Amino acid sequence: MEKKIILLVEADILIRHPLAEYLRGCDYLVIEAIDAQEARLVIDKGERSVDVALLDISEETGRNFALAGWMRENRPEIEVLRAGTIGRAVDQAQELCSEQPDLQRPYDHKLVADRIRRLLAERQRRTEDGKLLRQA
Repeated sequence: MEKKIILLVEADILIRHPLAEYLRGCDYLVIEAIDAQEARLVIDKGERSVDVALLDISEETGRNFALAGWMRENRPEIEVLRAGTIGRAVDQAQELCSEQPDLQRPYDHKLVADRIRRLLAERQRRTEDGKLLRQA
């Protein structure tokens, strides 16, 4: 079985690297990106499809919020987890899509890994349900 691919988009290396290492220890293949532009390159040029994207939406420009919207519109097979500090995320959400983040910084690594597992399990369940409906 191939490892699930997590795209971690976080500009701060002191946050990104320890979380990436933790997720690798949970048997995920983790690709790190510093911003939305780098993340789009990974998504567009990747040899394998990204399963989950964890996006820091607290960054100043709001590009990761826009990236989340683009992924939901153009790459719905990618599960999106939005994370950030509440104050900045609320400002971004009001401007862009009026949604709250799924996770908050500072990250609880175990909580992040658990959330990823649940997202992937839900996606698997939806896929299996869809196959059953098509067969009926």
